[in-house]
Amino acid sequence: MSKVVIAFYKHKRERNSVKNTLFRFFDDAIKFFTHGPYSHCEIAISNPQPSKMYTCFSASNRDGGVRKKIMELPPERWDLVELEISLEEVIAFFEKTKGLKYDLIGALGVVLRIRDSKTKYFCSEWCAECLGIDKPYRFSPNSLYKHLTNSHG
Repeated sequence: MSKVVIAFYKHKRERNSVKNTLFRFFDDAIKFFTHGPYSHCEIAISNPQPSKMYTCFSASNRDGGVRKKIMELPPERWDLVELEISLEEVIAFFEKTKGLKYDLIGALGVVLRIRDSKTKYFCSEWCAECLGIDKPYRFSPNSLYKHLTNSHG
């Protein structure tokens, strides 16, 4: 049976290209301004064993918006938290939002405590709304991790 988790990205990207350097800068800024180790999050569904692959759903700056992607989530790069949401609920929310653009201004708004677009998403906002959390635009990957794990440190 597939399990549903939320994956929090904690790895530092290689600076082997201009594009990766820009994404690394964005990752580092998110970590710095939101006071934590995470720069991105995905809701992920485990694929049938023995596969290490997950079907991941999120809003991605790199991919331009809300998308589904098959990925490995190695523990040295990702922390996983089990969720109590059904596969069907995740798919239904994805179908409702797929293709919507990435909300860069909204992601910056987490730091400034302002809300941006109602028709665009950043990663933690998409995940929090999928999970039915009130005011999802308030959450960075770090604050969402703390909210879901009841961690305050």
